[in-house]
Amino acid sequence: MTPRSITTSFIAALACSSMAACEPAYQPAPYVPPPPRALTVTAQRKQSQAQQDRDTASCQSMASGQATSSETWAQIFTACMGGRGYFVQ
Repeated sequence: MTPRSITTSFIAALACSSMAACEPAYQPAPYVPPPPRALTVTAQRKQSQAQQDRDTASCQSMASGQATSSETWAQIFTACMGGRGYFVQ
């Protein structure tokens, strides 16, 4: 290697070690809106408490993954639970 190529390699390595562009881009966490006011869920098809807990967790996860605000979170959650036989208010 010539002295010039060694210097060029050293400068490139030094520059890369101090630049954010050489590192993976920062990825912020996805937006997870807080749930709105407490929602009351009532089983309409005599679901067990264990089934209601599973359905609630599933619908909360779905709403958190799709919502962009607490209002849309409540709408998505309510629609999901309604489709599974629950009344939400």
